[in-house]
Amino acid sequence: MIRPGLVYLKYLYYLFYFGSPLKIFNFFLNKIEMKTRRVYLRSMPVYVMIGVSDFCGLNCPGCPTGANMGEAIERKMMNFAQFKLIFDQVKKYIFNLNLFILGEPFLNQEIFSMIEYASFNRCATTIHSNFNTFDEKMAEEAIKSGLTHIYLSIDGATQEVYEQYRKGGDLAKVFRNIEIMVKKKREMKSLFPLLTWKFLYFPHNFQEIELARQTAKKLGVDLFKAFPGDIDNICSFGIRKRFDLKSKEIKTTRLRFCNELWEYLLIHPDGSVVPCCHGFRKKDTFGNAYKNSLKEIRNNYDFVSLRKMISLGRAEGIVRPPCSECKIIDNLRSHN
Repeated sequence: MIRPGLVYLKYLYYLFYFGSPLKIFNFFLNKIEMKTRRVYLRSMPVYVMIGVSDFCGLNCPGCPTGANMGEAIERKMMNFAQFKLIFDQVKKYIFNLNLFILGEPFLNQEIFSMIEYASFNRCATTIHSNFNTFDEKMAEEAIKSGLTHIYLSIDGATQEVYEQYRKGGDLAKVFRNIEIMVKKKREMKSLFPLLTWKFLYFPHNFQEIELARQTAKKLGVDLFKAFPGDIDNICSFGIRKRFDLKSKEIKTTRLRFCNELWEYLLIHPDGSVVPCCHGFRKKDTFGNAYKNSLKEIRNNYDFVSLRKMISLGRAEGIVRPPCSECKIIDNLRSHN
C-alpha cells in the first residue's frame, strides 16, 4: 500500500528524534542568510551529501559514472575513517545525511558502519540505490544500523523499458530485493527504512508510470514518485527540459537562483567538494575536505565570489566550472 502521509511522518520523526536547539537554530540561520543574500556564512549547510562510492555496476547514459565521462574525479571508495572526519564536522548541525552522489552506495562494504555511526550521533540517513546489489543480510543490517530512507532508482516496470536507461540492470533481481527488504521490515517490526520508488520519466518510458505505480503497491513499497528527467542528459547544463505527460511536448524551465551555494555541501569519496550535483570533473572542485575544514571551504574564494555574483545579480570576472556552464550565470551575464 502506497502511503504518501509517511513523508510528513518522516519529517516529524527527524524533528523530534534527531532534532536539537542547535540544529533548529542553524536551519533558520541558514534560511535567513540565503534570503538576505549573505556571502560570508555563519551557518553550516542544512543539506549534506557524502558520496561513499564512485563505483557502480550499471552504465546509465546520463550518469558520469555509468557513462565513464572524461575528466571525471578519480573514482574512489570512501573508508570509515574518511567518512568520520567529514561527518564529525557537520553532525551537530544536520537532521539528515545523504550518503550518495554518484555510484552505488551499497557497494561500499563499510556503509552500514557509517549509517550506524550517524544514527548513534542522532542523524537520519538517506540512500539512493539502483538496488541491484542487495541481499537478506544487508536488509537486516540496514534495519539494525538505523537507515532511515532508501530511494529506489527504477525507471520502468518491464525489463525492456527499464534497461534502456538502467543499462546492465536486472529488474527481476530488483523486485526480489525489494521483497526481501519489505519482508525483513515486517519480521523485525520496523517502519524504517522507508522505501520510495523513484521513477525518472523520459519519452521512452512515461507510458509505464502507472504500471510502475501499481507494481510498487503490490511489492509493498511505501512511496512512489515520478520525476522528469533531462531529455538529453541527466547531468547536462543549461535549461532543464521537462517532458509534459499531457501535451507530450518539451517544456523548458529557466533557472534564476542557486540555493545550493547556501544550503548544500557535496563531498566526493576522494574528498573533493563541489557546489552542486553537476560537479563531477576534476576542474569542478572547490576544495578538498581531507585537506581543509568544511567551514574554511564553505567561505573560500570560489564559494564567496559566486554567492556575491548571485546576490548582486550580475556575473563578473572569472567564473569557475561547473557554474560557468550553468544557465543561472548566463542569465546574470545577459542582464549585465
